[in-house]
Amino acid sequence: MQRSLARAAFFGLLSASALVGLVDAVYLLAGPGAVATTTRLLAALYASAPFVAFGALAAATAGFLTALWTRARPRSAPDDPEGPPTADGPAGLVALVFFAATCFVAAFLVATRTHHRGLGATALALFAPVALGAAFYLWSILRRLLGELDARWGGGRVTPSRALGAGVLAFVLSLGVATFIKNEALQESFGIWPPIVLFSWPALAAGATAGLYRGARHALHHPALPRAAGVAAALALVGTGDLVRFMEARPEVKAALLEQTLLFRPLVMQAQPFFDADRDGYAGLLGGGDCDDDNADVHPGAPELALNGVDDDCFGGDAPGSGEPVATPESDAADATPRPPVVHRPHVVHITIDTLRADRLGAWGYGRGTSPRLDALAARGLRFHWAFAQGAQTKVSMPSVFTGRYFSEVDRSPDSWATIWPENITLAERLRDAGYHTAGFPAHRFFLPSYGLNQGFVDWDLTLVNKYGPRMVNVSTSGQTTDLVLDWLGRHAPDTGPHYLWIHYFDPHHFYQSHDQPSDLGDSDSDRYDEEIRFTDEHVGRLLDAFEEQGWGRNTYVIVHGDHGEGFGEHDYRYHGQHLFNDQVRVPLIVAGPGLDGRTVDVPVALLDVVPTVLDLAGLRRPPDLPGTSLLPFGASRGPTTRGPVFIEMVRDSNHSDRRAVVDWPWKYQWGITFDEFTLFDLSVDPDEKNDLSATEPEVRARLNARLRQWMAREVRPVTPRQ
Repeated sequence: MQRSLARAAFFGLLSASALVGLVDAVYLLAGPGAVATTTRLLAALYASAPFVAFGALAAATAGFLTALWTRARPRSAPDDPEGPPTADGPAGLVALVFFAATCFVAAFLVATRTHHRGLGATALALFAPVALGAAFYLWSILRRLLGELDARWGGGRVTPSRALGAGVLAFVLSLGVATFIKNEALQESFGIWPPIVLFSWPALAAGATAGLYRGARHALHHPALPRAAGVAAALALVGTGDLVRFMEARPEVKAALLEQTLLFRPLVMQAQPFFDADRDGYAGLLGGGDCDDDNADVHPGAPELALNGVDDDCFGGDAPGSGEPVATPESDAADATPRPPVVHRPHVVHITIDTLRADRLGAWGYGRGTSPRLDALAARGLRFHWAFAQGAQTKVSMPSVFTGRYFSEVDRSPDSWATIWPENITLAERLRDAGYHTAGFPAHRFFLPSYGLNQGFVDWDLTLVNKYGPRMVNVSTSGQTTDLVLDWLGRHAPDTGPHYLWIHYFDPHHFYQSHDQPSDLGDSDSDRYDEEIRFTDEHVGRLLDAFEEQGWGRNTYVIVHGDHGEGFGEHDYRYHGQHLFNDQVRVPLIVAGPGLDGRTVDVPVALLDVVPTVLDLAGLRRPPDLPGTSLLPFGASRGPTTRGPVFIEMVRDSNHSDRRAVVDWPWKYQWGITFDEFTLFDLSVDPDEKNDLSATEPEVRARLNARLRQWMAREVRPVTPRQ
């Protein structure tokens, strides 16, 4: 019986793991796309091999431990065989959870109070020995206490210690599920279905073990079974080793594995760092793409240095020609284009609405009445139909908006929510130095002074940030934001300018609050998101009315934009920061004021263009090293018909993979650098990016890939984050 239970545990775990691998293989074989049959078959074998190999290792371990457990009868403490019974296992489980929880709380409290990840790590290192001692002391108490409870009330199979252990395991599992549901970064890495399948693996293993033990106990001792299991495990180990070594050498198979599998891709994402020898973020094995894993300056995301004899970005060899940045004649030409008549040294009101998608506003074709006031503003100014943020999160997009540079070029700390260092020159600093009175009204903790984005603002109103702190996501603040600005306007006359006001409305951000007036749009997240937009629009309208009533309107320009978008399942994710599809990065952009007639601009533009545009309005010349271009020429009677390609970034950090995208009308090409994945869409007919044309338009894909690589190698100058 003891051998039967150990064998049942072995074959139960092995069969459950093989079944999970089979699910991924079948998913790949039945998936869409023009993938050759032989490529699919080889990829399917590769996809299932790691699961079988891991299953064999886990099964051997489980079988060995089960055999030991069935032979041992540790009822008492080892040092006191005649003493009271103990419950070492459940007590150890509780102590382990206690240790992990206390370490996490210590690090979290320090990191959140100081906004510094390094201090959090230091706190963890200092606190860990103390927590370990406390956990050991807790274990020594619980093991005897639970043992006594078992001896007194544990006559059946369900003892107090086993019930406690099961409860702790259920709590940890529930906490893990809840953490995944609420963590955007984990959702980006794994998606929705892989955790469901993987969480089901223990249940599959337990069910298979119980079924084999109860219903096939005699068959478990058939001599052919161990040999078959050994052959399967050996083949799986060989296949896994071959996969790790040669995945990069088989690009078609690699593409199928990373694009057509359900479980394989997120597991590879978690495993690749173990094969990154030079710690540059790109692995030399397992398809990581690093062509020199002994040199941290060489990897797929590195800038290509011309004529240095090194293929720095692992693409196409060493770059020819000079290493100077490529000129951007489209920006220079736009700067030289005639402007519409604008007011001399006007007031500038710069409004950022957090998490606002372009396609949820009426002026962009949405039909639910979410934005009557913004629609009216767009009708009398420049409405940019295709405007793109340079990142899919506030922490990436807003440093870019404030500095006029790509986030990778911003001097910053290495933290996930980076501190922006004073060496950067912000728009507010440039305007302040030119005689503007600058005032900012943020509604997010990222705009605390410790993050550095208040540089150049004479007035920086943290009323809402201090009032709500982390609770900001659970309240609606647009009305209070407008009230703060109106109070400021009451203390500053329009003829005392010029003034630059940056106003941040946070409400469309998750969690979405319900607003039943003027009507209830529904109960889903998407419905409440629309209600949040309508609520914000109402209070932006109050602000615009006040400008007109108090005399600011005759010499004030208003710029309104979102900082990023929001996903509602269009590409199998929700919220933002997870990809560079249009639902994440396409935002509304409006520029309105005296001399600007109502006009829709269909040329793709970037939020990088906000800084040059405001400088142009203020009569200041765009610094030649800024990559953006003024948008004012688009308001002239014979404005430009192009801007040049728009580039978008997702810079790799502890939570996100490395991604870049380029919009070169009508095409949008997105390249996932970390896993060498790509998509291509024709936005003129597919603005929602549903039909990937990367396989059917290879020439366009190759051209845009080369253009994106050129931009990365010679036009953008990334900096290394520093403490």
